[in-house]
Amino acid sequence: MNHKYGFHVNRTGDDVLDAIKRIKPAVIKALDTNVGFWTRVRAVHPEAFLIGRIVADLSEQERFADNPTENGRQFADRILRQEAAKTTFQNKPLFDAWESYNEVFPESASPDRKRKYDEFQVAFGQKIKAAGFEPIAMNFATGNMLGKDFLDYFPGTLETHTYLGFHEYDWPTMWRLHKENIEQKNEGGMWLTLRYRRVMADVRRVYGDKHRVLITECGMTQGVVGRDDVGWRADPKVSEDDYWTSLMWYNDHLLEDDFVDAALLFVVGASGGWPKWESFEHLGGIIDRLATLQTQQPAVPPQPDPVPDPEPDPEPVPEPGTTLAQAMLAEADRRQVIEFNPDAALQKRIFAEGFVPNSPEFDLTYQGVQYIGQRAENLQTGEVRVYHVRVGDWGTVAYESRGGADSALMV
Repeated sequence: MNHKYGFHVNRTGDDVLDAIKRIKPAVIKALDTNVGFWTRVRAVHPEAFLIGRIVADLSEQERFADNPTENGRQFADRILRQEAAKTTFQNKPLFDAWESYNEVFPESASPDRKRKYDEFQVAFGQKIKAAGFEPIAMNFATGNMLGKDFLDYFPGTLETHTYLGFHEYDWPTMWRLHKENIEQKNEGGMWLTLRYRRVMADVRRVYGDKHRVLITECGMTQGVVGRDDVGWRADPKVSEDDYWTSLMWYNDHLLEDDFVDAALLFVVGASGGWPKWESFEHLGGIIDRLATLQTQQPAVPPQPDPVPDPEPDPEPVPEPGTTLAQAMLAEADRRQVIEFNPDAALQKRIFAEGFVPNSPEFDLTYQGVQYIGQRAENLQTGEVRVYHVRVGDWGTVAYESRGGADSALMV
């Protein structure tokens, strides 16, 4: 098959079944887990990797941190009680995999909340795997999380899961921010669509080829530019030809990455209960074009000016002979922004000393030891300090001061 597109199916119906028969997508995700319908799908397309997701309301998702391990197990149990999770087809489970929560929080969530979600996903994933299914992890909203977040806050998830889910959208083309970022800031693009590459560059550096990527939602939404969350059909300025050109641009990149199994088109079979989802509908002309694409080599559609995709910046490594103080101060300067979180251990010390944090927390490995650091400044004297702790020794906070080589230890 010369494309990597799968289906995100919100409802069942003969029109959806017909599209599945024609395209036979390698991966399908279902919000409506009607056993009768998906048994019919298995009969015509037994090789599909079928993912189920049951919708949890926002209030339920927000409570995961109250008891992440128990809540993860309970949500897995809720899924495993579904008829679709107990049904087999030709002596195999009807469904292959199940997602946990959807777009549970943004990248700006606190480190503690992220770590608790790691506990939730581990508990959920272990129960789902024990029942013979694959759990699909992450599935954060488009434009959220980087490889550093995955490695720092979700190590348990990365150890226990094989499949990592991503959502990727842009507007009014799928390359808009990618191209603008390269041309205007020279930062390599890949901040909305293709963001999975930034994440996986770091994850694969640590875990090799352990993980498989699924773009569990993709397409175009005006929501990424601050408008209503509606799709390409809602804007008369975006034609089907325009959208198809974007899909082919994205597909060309997906085909370059053998660790990506599929990108699921949101949506194939819009639910009538949510009228705005109909603006994302792919049934009709897009499915017809995919059917043609599968049977012949299409003419190359118009493309944006080609721009190389640079690799994400590598993790900084201190120069030989530098001291810990020099390494900490250099890395802090590189990351300097203002970000307040008074509940964090480092910032409690920073504020107690009369300083103000002006960088996020960052990682630094020095002589084989991992540290978490944060830059701070005294607004009256101008003194700059970098407060830090060894990973695992959270109760002992030290700092490096601009111009001084000694650490002041605070216990």
